[in-house]
Amino acid sequence: MSKVLSSAKEIFLFVVVLIGLVPMVLTNNYYLHIINLAGIYTLITLGLNLLFGYTGQVSMGQAGYFAIGTYVSALLMFNLQFSFWLTLPLVLITCAVGGAVIGIPAMKLSGPYLVLATVGFGEIIRLILLNWTPVTKGAAGLTGIPLPEFFGIKLSSEQDFYYLIMSFLLLGTYIAYRLAQSKIGRTFSAIREDELAAEAMGVPINRYKIAAFIISAMYAGIAGALYGCFSGVASPDNFTFEDSVGFLCMSVIGGSWSIAGAVIGAFMLTILSEALRAFQAYRLIIYGVILIFTVIYMPQGLAGLIQERKIRIVARLNTVKPSGRP
Repeated sequence: MSKVLSSAKEIFLFVVVLIGLVPMVLTNNYYLHIINLAGIYTLITLGLNLLFGYTGQVSMGQAGYFAIGTYVSALLMFNLQFSFWLTLPLVLITCAVGGAVIGIPAMKLSGPYLVLATVGFGEIIRLILLNWTPVTKGAAGLTGIPLPEFFGIKLSSEQDFYYLIMSFLLLGTYIAYRLAQSKIGRTFSAIREDELAAEAMGVPINRYKIAAFIISAMYAGIAGALYGCFSGVASPDNFTFEDSVGFLCMSVIGGSWSIAGAVIGAFMLTILSEALRAFQAYRLIIYGVILIFTVIYMPQGLAGLIQERKIRIVARLNTVKPSGRP
Protein backbone atom coordinates (compact mmCIF):
# COMPACT_ATOMS: atom_id res chain seq x y z
CA MET A 1 0.00 0.00 0.00
CA SER A 2 2.87 2.36 0.86
CA LYS A 3 4.41 1.72 -2.57
CA VAL A 4 1.12 2.63 -4.26
CA LEU A 5 0.86 5.87 -2.27
CA SER A 6 4.49 6.71 -3.02
CA SER A 7 3.92 6.12 -6.73
CA ALA A 8 0.76 8.26 -6.65
CA LYS A 9 2.67 11.10 -4.97
CA GLU A 10 5.42 10.95 -7.58
CA ILE A 11 2.87 11.06 -10.40
CA PHE A 12 1.08 13.98 -8.71
CA LEU A 13 4.32 15.96 -8.34
CA PHE A 14 5.21 15.27 -11.97
CA VAL A 15 1.78 16.52 -13.09
CA VAL A 16 2.15 19.68 -10.97
CA VAL A 17 5.51 20.46 -12.57
CA LEU A 18 4.14 19.71 -16.04
CA ILE A 19 1.13 21.98 -15.49
CA GLY A 20 3.42 24.78 -14.32
CA LEU A 21 5.50 24.55 -17.49
CA VAL A 22 2.60 24.56 -19.98
CA PRO A 23 2.15 28.38 -20.23
CA MET A 24 5.89 28.75 -20.81
CA VAL A 25 5.75 26.41 -23.80
CA LEU A 26 2.24 27.15 -25.04
CA THR A 27 2.08 30.92 -25.48
CA ASN A 28 -0.93 31.00 -27.82
CA ASN A 29 -3.89 32.45 -25.87
CA TYR A 30 -6.40 30.54 -27.99
CA TYR A 31 -4.96 27.18 -26.97
CA LEU A 32 -4.75 28.26 -23.34
CA HIS A 33 -8.42 29.30 -23.51
CA ILE A 34 -9.41 25.79 -24.66
CA ILE A 35 -7.32 24.23 -21.90
CA ASN A 36 -8.98 26.51 -19.34
CA LEU A 37 -12.43 25.46 -20.54
CA ALA A 38 -11.39 21.81 -20.40
CA GLY A 39 -10.18 22.32 -16.83
CA ILE A 40 -13.55 23.76 -15.78
CA TYR A 41 -15.44 20.91 -17.46
CA THR A 42 -13.12 18.39 -15.81
CA LEU A 43 -14.28 19.57 -12.39
CA ILE A 44 -17.88 18.86 -13.38
CA THR A 45 -16.92 15.46 -14.77
CA LEU A 46 -15.03 14.55 -11.59
CA GLY A 47 -18.17 15.07 -9.54
CA LEU A 48 -20.22 13.17 -12.11
CA ASN A 49 -17.81 10.23 -11.99
CA LEU A 50 -18.19 9.99 -8.22
CA LEU A 51 -21.96 9.98 -8.67
CA PHE A 52 -22.36 7.90 -11.81
CA GLY A 53 -19.23 5.79 -12.07
CA TYR A 54 -18.76 4.99 -8.40
CA THR A 55 -22.32 5.07 -7.04
CA GLY A 56 -24.24 4.08 -10.17
CA GLN A 57 -26.64 7.06 -10.05
CA VAL A 58 -27.16 8.63 -13.48
CA SER A 59 -27.55 12.41 -13.61
CA MET A 60 -28.56 14.42 -16.64
CA GLY A 61 -28.90 17.66 -14.72
CA GLN A 62 -25.29 18.69 -14.10
CA ALA A 63 -25.83 21.80 -16.22
CA GLY A 64 -28.33 22.93 -13.58
CA TYR A 65 -25.75 22.83 -10.78
CA PHE A 66 -23.23 24.41 -13.13
CA ALA A 67 -25.70 27.28 -13.66
CA ILE A 68 -26.37 27.65 -9.94
CA GLY A 69 -22.67 28.04 -9.23
CA THR A 70 -22.25 30.63 -11.98
CA TYR A 71 -25.26 32.77 -11.09
CA VAL A 72 -24.90 32.61 -7.29
CA SER A 73 -21.25 33.69 -7.49
CA ALA A 74 -21.94 36.42 -10.07
CA LEU A 75 -25.00 37.84 -8.26
CA LEU A 76 -23.17 37.97 -4.94
CA MET A 77 -20.31 39.87 -6.57
CA PHE A 78 -22.71 42.22 -8.39
CA ASN A 79 -25.26 42.93 -5.66
CA LEU A 80 -23.30 42.53 -2.42
CA GLN A 81 -19.79 43.35 -3.70
CA PHE A 82 -18.49 40.02 -2.42
CA SER A 83 -15.07 38.94 -3.60
CA PHE A 84 -14.83 35.82 -5.74
CA TRP A 85 -13.25 33.89 -2.86
CA LEU A 86 -16.00 34.87 -0.45
CA THR A 87 -18.69 33.60 -2.83
CA LEU A 88 -17.22 30.08 -2.95
CA PRO A 89 -18.50 28.87 0.45
CA LEU A 90 -21.98 30.16 -0.39
CA VAL A 91 -21.83 28.47 -3.79
CA LEU A 92 -20.94 25.20 -2.09
CA ILE A 93 -23.81 25.53 0.39
CA THR A 94 -26.34 26.43 -2.31
CA CYS A 95 -25.28 23.56 -4.56
CA ALA A 96 -25.26 21.15 -1.62
CA VAL A 97 -28.89 22.06 -0.96
CA GLY A 98 -29.64 21.61 -4.66
CA GLY A 99 -27.93 18.21 -4.59
CA ALA A 100 -30.05 17.16 -1.63
CA VAL A 101 -33.20 18.31 -3.44
CA ILE A 102 -32.53 15.65 -6.09
CA GLY A 103 -30.72 13.20 -3.84
CA ILE A 104 -33.63 12.72 -1.45
CA PRO A 105 -36.19 11.76 -4.15
CA ALA A 106 -33.45 9.66 -5.79
CA MET A 107 -33.65 7.29 -2.83
CA LYS A 108 -36.84 5.93 -4.38
CA LEU A 109 -35.87 6.30 -8.04
CA SER A 110 -33.61 4.37 -10.38
CA GLY A 111 -32.98 3.82 -14.07
CA PRO A 112 -35.00 5.95 -16.49
CA TYR A 113 -37.08 7.52 -13.70
CA LEU A 114 -33.96 8.94 -12.06
CA VAL A 115 -32.73 10.20 -15.44
CA LEU A 116 -36.03 11.99 -16.05
CA ALA A 117 -35.94 13.54 -12.57
CA THR A 118 -32.47 14.97 -13.15
CA VAL A 119 -33.40 16.18 -16.63
CA GLY A 120 -36.41 17.95 -15.11
CA PHE A 121 -34.23 19.59 -12.46
CA GLY A 122 -31.83 20.95 -15.07
CA GLU A 123 -34.68 22.35 -17.16
CA ILE A 124 -36.36 23.91 -14.11
CA ILE A 125 -33.15 25.76 -13.24
CA ARG A 126 -32.78 26.96 -16.83
CA LEU A 127 -36.39 28.21 -16.93
CA ILE A 128 -35.97 30.01 -13.61
CA LEU A 129 -32.91 31.79 -14.97
CA LEU A 130 -34.79 32.65 -18.13
CA ASN A 131 -37.95 34.00 -16.46
CA TRP A 132 -36.75 35.51 -13.18
CA THR A 133 -35.84 38.66 -15.07
CA PRO A 134 -35.53 41.15 -12.16
CA VAL A 135 -32.72 39.05 -10.67
CA THR A 136 -31.14 37.06 -13.51
CA LYS A 137 -31.79 39.55 -16.37
CA GLY A 138 -33.59 36.79 -18.28
CA ALA A 139 -32.39 35.85 -21.74
CA ALA A 140 -29.98 38.81 -21.77
CA GLY A 141 -28.05 37.22 -18.94
CA LEU A 142 -25.38 38.79 -16.77
CA THR A 143 -22.46 40.60 -18.36
CA GLY A 144 -19.29 42.10 -16.99
CA ILE A 145 -18.92 39.61 -14.14
CA PRO A 146 -16.09 40.94 -11.90
CA LEU A 147 -12.67 39.40 -12.21
CA PRO A 148 -11.23 37.48 -9.24
CA GLU A 149 -8.40 39.03 -7.27
CA PHE A 150 -5.44 37.37 -5.61
CA PHE A 151 -3.64 39.47 -2.98
CA GLY A 152 -4.95 42.63 -4.65
CA ILE A 153 -3.94 41.56 -8.16
CA LYS A 154 -6.76 41.11 -10.67
CA LEU A 155 -6.57 37.87 -12.65
CA SER A 156 -7.42 38.86 -16.20
CA SER A 157 -5.17 37.11 -18.71
CA GLU A 158 -5.48 33.56 -20.01
CA GLN A 159 -2.28 32.69 -18.15
CA ASP A 160 -3.71 34.03 -14.89
CA PHE A 161 -6.88 32.00 -15.28
CA TYR A 162 -4.86 28.97 -16.31
CA TYR A 163 -3.06 28.88 -12.97
CA LEU A 164 -6.29 29.63 -11.07
CA ILE A 165 -8.30 26.90 -12.81
CA MET A 166 -5.50 24.35 -12.66
CA SER A 167 -5.08 24.99 -8.93
CA PHE A 168 -8.75 24.19 -8.38
CA LEU A 169 -8.47 21.21 -10.72
CA LEU A 170 -5.48 19.76 -8.86
CA LEU A 171 -7.23 20.22 -5.53
CA GLY A 172 -10.49 18.77 -6.87
CA THR A 173 -8.70 15.79 -8.40
CA TYR A 174 -6.82 15.11 -5.17
CA ILE A 175 -10.02 15.24 -3.10
CA ALA A 176 -11.85 12.98 -5.57
CA TYR A 177 -8.95 10.50 -5.55
CA ARG A 178 -8.86 10.41 -1.74
CA LEU A 179 -12.63 9.96 -1.61
CA ALA A 180 -12.47 7.12 -4.12
CA GLN A 181 -9.77 5.36 -2.08
CA SER A 182 -11.53 5.89 1.24
CA LYS A 183 -14.32 4.02 2.98
CA ILE A 184 -16.79 6.39 1.33
CA GLY A 185 -15.55 5.45 -2.16
CA ARG A 186 -15.65 1.74 -1.37
CA THR A 187 -19.19 2.13 -0.07
CA PHE A 188 -20.18 4.00 -3.23
CA SER A 189 -18.81 1.09 -5.29
CA ALA A 190 -20.67 -1.45 -3.15
CA ILE A 191 -23.94 0.39 -3.78
CA ARG A 192 -23.23 0.44 -7.52
CA GLU A 193 -22.41 -3.28 -7.68
CA ASP A 194 -25.34 -4.58 -5.62
CA GLU A 195 -27.58 -2.20 -3.76
CA LEU A 196 -29.59 -4.92 -2.02
CA ALA A 197 -26.47 -6.74 -0.83
CA ALA A 198 -25.00 -3.48 0.50
CA GLU A 199 -28.22 -2.74 2.37
CA ALA A 200 -28.27 -6.28 3.81
CA MET A 201 -24.74 -5.69 5.14
CA GLY A 202 -26.01 -2.69 7.08
CA VAL A 203 -24.86 0.06 4.71
CA PRO A 204 -27.12 3.17 4.97
CA ILE A 205 -27.48 3.37 1.20
CA ASN A 206 -29.91 6.31 1.22
CA ARG A 207 -27.46 8.44 3.17
CA TYR A 208 -24.64 7.62 0.78
CA LYS A 209 -26.80 8.25 -2.30
CA ILE A 210 -27.67 11.72 -1.03
CA ALA A 211 -24.01 12.35 -0.20
CA ALA A 212 -23.00 11.38 -3.76
CA PHE A 213 -25.49 13.84 -5.25
CA ILE A 214 -24.32 16.59 -2.90
CA ILE A 215 -20.63 16.04 -3.70
CA SER A 216 -21.36 15.97 -7.44
CA ALA A 217 -23.39 19.18 -7.20
CA MET A 218 -20.64 20.95 -5.24
CA TYR A 219 -18.04 20.08 -7.88
CA ALA A 220 -20.31 21.50 -10.61
CA GLY A 221 -20.99 24.60 -8.50
CA ILE A 222 -17.29 25.43 -8.09
CA ALA A 223 -16.84 24.90 -11.83
CA GLY A 224 -19.72 27.32 -12.41
CA ALA A 225 -18.17 30.01 -10.20
CA LEU A 226 -14.91 29.70 -12.13
CA TYR A 227 -16.73 29.76 -15.46
CA GLY A 228 -18.59 32.98 -14.60
CA CYS A 229 -15.51 35.04 -13.83
CA PHE A 230 -13.53 33.38 -16.63
CA SER A 231 -16.07 34.07 -19.39
CA GLY A 232 -17.38 37.32 -17.90
CA VAL A 233 -20.96 36.47 -18.86
CA ALA A 234 -23.73 34.14 -17.72
CA SER A 235 -26.72 33.28 -19.89
CA PRO A 236 -29.38 30.54 -19.68
CA ASP A 237 -28.19 29.40 -23.13
CA ASN A 238 -24.91 28.27 -21.53
CA PHE A 239 -26.63 25.68 -19.33
CA THR A 240 -28.86 23.54 -21.51
CA PHE A 241 -29.75 19.86 -21.70
CA GLU A 242 -27.14 19.49 -24.44
CA ASP A 243 -24.46 20.54 -21.96
CA SER A 244 -25.62 17.88 -19.49
CA VAL A 245 -25.42 15.30 -22.27
CA GLY A 246 -21.90 16.50 -23.07
CA PHE A 247 -20.79 16.11 -19.45
CA LEU A 248 -22.18 12.58 -19.31
CA CYS A 249 -20.36 11.75 -22.56
CA MET A 250 -17.11 13.06 -21.05
CA SER A 251 -17.62 10.73 -18.10
CA VAL A 252 -18.43 7.61 -20.15
CA ILE A 253 -15.83 8.14 -22.88
CA GLY A 254 -13.03 8.91 -20.45
CA GLY A 255 -14.02 6.12 -18.07
CA SER A 256 -16.69 6.79 -15.46
CA TRP A 257 -15.20 4.31 -12.98
CA SER A 258 -11.93 6.22 -12.51
CA ILE A 259 -10.75 9.68 -11.52
CA ALA A 260 -8.25 9.75 -14.39
CA GLY A 261 -11.13 8.99 -16.77
CA ALA A 262 -12.79 12.29 -15.88
CA VAL A 263 -9.66 14.22 -16.84
CA ILE A 264 -9.13 12.27 -20.07
CA GLY A 265 -12.76 12.46 -21.18
CA ALA A 266 -13.24 16.16 -20.41
CA PHE A 267 -10.06 17.28 -22.17
CA MET A 268 -10.64 15.02 -25.17
CA LEU A 269 -14.24 16.09 -25.82
CA THR A 270 -13.55 19.77 -25.18
CA ILE A 271 -10.72 19.78 -27.70
CA LEU A 272 -12.75 17.66 -30.14
CA SER A 273 -15.74 19.98 -29.83
CA GLU A 274 -13.55 22.97 -30.64
CA ALA A 275 -11.96 21.16 -33.57
CA LEU A 276 -15.43 20.37 -34.95
CA ARG A 277 -16.82 23.87 -34.36
CA ALA A 278 -18.10 23.98 -37.95
CA PHE A 279 -20.36 21.02 -37.11
CA GLN A 280 -21.79 22.35 -33.84
CA ALA A 281 -25.34 21.78 -35.11
CA TYR A 282 -24.57 18.08 -35.23
CA ARG A 283 -22.76 17.97 -31.89
CA LEU A 284 -25.24 15.60 -30.21
CA ILE A 285 -25.16 13.26 -33.19
CA ILE A 286 -21.35 13.16 -33.09
CA TYR A 287 -21.39 12.60 -29.33
CA GLY A 288 -23.95 9.83 -29.79
CA VAL A 289 -21.83 8.01 -32.36
CA ILE A 290 -18.72 8.29 -30.16
CA LEU A 291 -20.71 7.12 -27.15
CA ILE A 292 -22.06 4.06 -28.96
CA PHE A 293 -18.57 3.18 -30.18
CA THR A 294 -17.21 3.57 -26.65
CA VAL A 295 -19.90 1.39 -25.04
CA ILE A 296 -19.39 -1.39 -27.60
CA TYR A 297 -15.61 -1.41 -28.00
CA MET A 298 -14.35 0.36 -24.86
CA PRO A 299 -16.87 -0.26 -22.06
CA GLN A 300 -14.35 0.97 -19.47
CA GLY A 301 -13.58 4.12 -21.47
CA LEU A 302 -10.22 5.46 -22.54
CA ALA A 303 -8.82 5.16 -19.02
CA GLY A 304 -9.75 1.48 -19.03
CA LEU A 305 -8.12 0.99 -22.42
CA ILE A 306 -4.91 2.61 -21.18
CA GLN A 307 -4.95 0.47 -18.05
CA GLU A 308 -5.52 -2.68 -20.11
CA ARG A 309 -2.58 -1.83 -22.38
CA LYS A 310 -0.41 -1.16 -19.36
CA ILE A 311 -1.27 -4.56 -17.84
CA ARG A 312 -0.47 -6.33 -21.12
CA ILE A 313 2.89 -4.60 -21.44
CA VAL A 314 3.82 -5.45 -17.84
CA ALA A 315 2.72 -9.07 -18.39
CA ARG A 316 4.88 -9.35 -21.52
CA LEU A 317 7.90 -7.90 -19.74
CA ASN A 318 7.44 -10.35 -16.88
CA THR A 319 7.30 -13.33 -19.25
CA VAL A 320 10.55 -12.42 -21.02
CA LYS A 321 13.29 -14.71 -19.76
CA PRO A 322 16.79 -13.28 -19.20
CA SER A 323 19.37 -14.36 -21.75
CA GLY A 324 22.58 -16.21 -20.88
CA ARG A 325 23.29 -19.10 -18.60
CA PRO A 326 21.19 -19.60 -15.50
